[in-house]
Amino acid sequence: MRPSLTRRLLTLYVVTIMVVVGVAGGTVWVLMRRALYAGLDAGLNTEALALASRLDAEYGQVEFEEGEGRSLISEPSSPSVQILDDRGRIVFSSPVPADGQTFVERLSGVGPEGSPMWFTEHLAPAEGLSRVLALHVVVPREDAAAGDGDDSATVGAWVVVARSLAPIDQTLAQLASVLASAVGAAMLAAFAGGLVVARRGTQPVRALAESVGRVDPACPELQLEAARVPVELEPIVRTTQRLLKRVRGELLRQRQLTADVAHDLRTPVAGVRTLLDVCLQRERSLPEYVAAMEKARAALRELSRLLDDVLTLSRLDSCADEPVWTQVRVKDVVAAAVATVQPLAAARNVGIDITACPGAEIRTDRGKLVKIVSNLLSNAVEYSAAGAAVHIAVQVEQGALQIAVTDGGPGVPAEMRNRIFDRFVRADAARAPGDGHHGLGLPIAAGLARLLDAEVKLDAQHECGSRFVVRLPLS
Repeated sequence: MRPSLTRRLLTLYVVTIMVVVGVAGGTVWVLMRRALYAGLDAGLNTEALALASRLDAEYGQVEFEEGEGRSLISEPSSPSVQILDDRGRIVFSSPVPADGQTFVERLSGVGPEGSPMWFTEHLAPAEGLSRVLALHVVVPREDAAAGDGDDSATVGAWVVVARSLAPIDQTLAQLASVLASAVGAAMLAAFAGGLVVARRGTQPVRALAESVGRVDPACPELQLEAARVPVELEPIVRTTQRLLKRVRGELLRQRQLTADVAHDLRTPVAGVRTLLDVCLQRERSLPEYVAAMEKARAALRELSRLLDDVLTLSRLDSCADEPVWTQVRVKDVVAAAVATVQPLAAARNVGIDITACPGAEIRTDRGKLVKIVSNLLSNAVEYSAAGAAVHIAVQVEQGALQIAVTDGGPGVPAEMRNRIFDRFVRADAARAPGDGHHGLGLPIAAGLARLLDAEVKLDAQHECGSRFVVRLPLS
């Protein structure tokens, strides 16, 4: 079964109401039981004291004087009564059937200091439980000489009074029945009320879902009045708004990418088409055809390089590339990157100086790291003047490997430093068609670095030219 917020709220509401009502009903039942037992015990104590007041002792024998009109056991609701002396002899027993021997066994070996005694007994096999009070009393002997202070002047006796618990049990059963009915009614009322509460409680969630459903895919933005958003939903709303903001940024970036790619593709394609149109206008010599083919090949090479860069960015965006982790020597990586850029450096008469850290190794993806360094080198060579030099420095610092590429070019303007890693952004702000540079080298380097848990940064403290640093964690 799929989870439902309404069902959960309803269940929580009903369970809470049932627990509260159940605890309240149980508390009422327990308090009523205690009150009934306390009243019963108080009545038994009063009756026992009244019976004890009618005891006499003569010649060491305890006697019970009933007296006309004074009997406490003449009514049907009277308690069961037994009076025993300290030797266990039954002095008096009420007409209500009672097992006197049971009381004798209970009272045997119990001194007067143990009185009064409360316990529950079956007075007869066919009857239910009864509440029993055994009260020890001291009866003065009438035949004792005045002034005698010894124990022979008194006689001890046990007054045992018992009442059936059936009326109390019946009352408690009726109370339990009433409470159970109340709990059942409360459950039905809680279910009905909980359904209303749950639906009202989830109404803001449904309203939020409807608002999200009305978001325009072309310009995703969530418009909600802050006063109508519950406090509990504010984190979800903020997260959704941040997500939609990122989606808008991605959409804008994709649109800009499409426009920039179309712009940069137009130049080489138009150049090749124009060149072919001119060649086909009239018959030309072989050297002219060869020159035209050389120009077309250069334009197609530029077009191929642009398409490769766009494909690389597309794979980075879709997380299609997974690093192949191997242990590599940084010296070999730098050498491979320099070999890739060397033809461009030779054509522009730019030298490349290397300051490597001997024996430095790191676990990374060799091909992607070579691509990062070669992109930075290519960018440095293109912005360096003829006869200048580009420097590569490798060092280990603070648990990380740093590869720094420094050039002596014009540097990055301060207003462009926050956007230098954006796509199709060039530091000179002059988009010179056909120069072979499209502003994708640095974004590709940054994207590949993130894939390797590394980062590429522009050293803002470097004054002469530009200095880009690749920082890779050693662990």
